Amino acid sequence: MGRAYGYSRCSTSAGDWAIQLDALARAGVDDRDVYREKASGVNRDRTELRRVLDLLRPDDRLYVYALDRLARSQLHLLQIVEEIEKKGAKLVSLRESIDTSTAIGRFFTGILGSLAAMERELILERTKAGVALARQRQVRFGRPPKLSPPLIRQVLLAHDDPATTVPETCRVLGISRSSYYSALRAGRLQDKELVVKAA
Repeated sequence: MGRAYGYSRCSTSAGDWAIQLDALARAGVDDRDVYREKASGVNRDRTELRRVLDLLRPDDRLYVYALDRLARSQLHLLQIVEEIEKKGAKLVSLRESIDTSTAIGRFFTGILGSLAAMERELILERTKAGVALARQRQVRFGRPPKLSPPLIRQVLLAHDDPATTVPETCRVLGISRSSYYSALRAGRLQDKELVVKAA
């Protein structure tokens, strides 16, 4: 029998955190094995999540109160589930009654993979459509004088997609690699500012 770990994420509400911790305790997770993260949903720096994922061994279980406490998107959730499965561990989400060790849980994982693939295609489709529209309007491409919020958002979405490469994103958006990484840094800085404001 493996070990039971818990992961809890909260942005501002202490009440929400208490609900999560109580549910994890009732599921049998020792409070000492619960990893608590104070971060907004858009924050990409999940130190505690990384710590608990690195600890997982075969037959271990990672309990979360709800899937939206674990991941920021379907793509991100699929990445986490795949990492857990590769380690021989399982994911249990209490609110949705999902356990990836069961047939229904494995079915959910398959559906999640399909949804993530659809989300990936939609991201690329929206990006390409935006570029095409901009070209029709004779918008100037290349290094922008200022990183616009839409450009930063598109770079972050592409960065979250493991199937999208940096060269492909630069080609589709019509930007240089240096602009790509500048937009990525700007997006991460915005995430940190959101966390500070929420605290």
